[in-house]
Amino acid sequence: MNISNLYSGVVASIIFALLPCIAVADSRPNIILVLIDDCSADELSCYGNQKHHTPTLDRLAETGARFETCWATPLCSPSRALIMTGRYGFRTGWFSNRMRKGTPLTKESICFAQLLQKAGYRTAVAGKWQLPGLPPAYGFDKWLLWVANTPLPEGVEHKGAESTNPSHYNYMWPPRHWYPGIIQNGEYLPTTIDDYGPDIYSQFLIDFMLKDSDKPSFAYYPMVLTHDPFFATPDTIEPDDPKSTYSDQKLNFKSNIEYVDKIISKMLTQLEENKLLNNTAIIITGDNGTLGRGKGRTQEIGVWEPLIVSWPGQISNGGVRRELVDFSDIFPTLMDMAKASIPSDYIHDGRSFLPLLQGRSYNEREFIFSYKDVYQLVRDKRWLLEGDGRFFDCGENRNPRGYNLYREVSNSTEPEILEAKKRFEMYLSDKPKPTWTRKKK
Repeated sequence: MNISNLYSGVVASIIFALLPCIAVADSRPNIILVLIDDCSADELSCYGNQKHHTPTLDRLAETGARFETCWATPLCSPSRALIMTGRYGFRTGWFSNRMRKGTPLTKESICFAQLLQKAGYRTAVAGKWQLPGLPPAYGFDKWLLWVANTPLPEGVEHKGAESTNPSHYNYMWPPRHWYPGIIQNGEYLPTTIDDYGPDIYSQFLIDFMLKDSDKPSFAYYPMVLTHDPFFATPDTIEPDDPKSTYSDQKLNFKSNIEYVDKIISKMLTQLEENKLLNNTAIIITGDNGTLGRGKGRTQEIGVWEPLIVSWPGQISNGGVRRELVDFSDIFPTLMDMAKASIPSDYIHDGRSFLPLLQGRSYNEREFIFSYKDVYQLVRDKRWLLEGDGRFFDCGENRNPRGYNLYREVSNSTEPEILEAKKRFEMYLSDKPKPTWTRKKK
């Protein structure tokens, strides 16, 4: 027998056997995770807002899925720690914005980008970081960040439009919107007064996804919008009137919400033009409640976030979903989408909601959980415990703006209510509060 022919035949057989595996790997979706900053669910028109127009998000919600009840935490850093690790604060130590200052999440937990990177995904993050350590340690190949928590390189000084207008805002950080302070892959990225940060962050991620597009990519986009200060957006600023950047805070906030929608629209358009959209899964949510209306409050309005999921051709059970989800669920859902493995010894608190959206067997949550400092919140489909200890019968209502529709039953001795309270005590029995106490001023 000819050894050369035998060798060729063996190689051909091996390649043929591997083809199905290669096809599966190549067919895995690109994934975009968008985290809107300081945006309660009802800021979007698909959640009932009559003043803000978000047609792109509305369309994604209509063609994909929109969850009525998704909980984050009331503050940004604990929400970011939770969404990245799938772990509640009692596991990570992140109960508030400053509790684990200087301690990277990866010291004791695994972050989603690490597992996706290990599974063969290219990974990138752009926007607002607000966690200790730099993105490479968290599993990101490429990164472009507003420099709030990322020090500028030695000898670099950045003076931007926001920080040089103390009559309106006197922030200790370089600006994030106009004339933004940005670090790209460890290097300072020079900008000008005409540069608008949100456009730079989003374009960086699209450019990343378009490069080597034959490989699956994961783009994490923690936006700087709609966090204050509220500036006019490129489509509302008046070029001949510099003061228009700061003039009307209420109007500027509206334009910020609507510019979020325009950014998403621009990203989708570029993906479609490059024939990537049909194989891209998109998850859109927010990190905590709106400033002045919910942020920081240990009430449902402080943790109630939009959750919109779009994945062309893959969501057969979409529309408006009333199943309960919280931020711990996004971690395993991402792994499920990417067919990535979670280590068997890694304890996390979430469950993937992808089976629900695909009409497969789904183990629905009985309750969702949130926290800030020593305050805890719990909800099931009917009952709600808020951080101040108040207990509510919500009935079928899911909009925390309508407290008139929630019946406070904190002091009730009705058997049904006492049973619900007992059940909630059981939910909290394995979720310890932080052991520290806040010093009195």
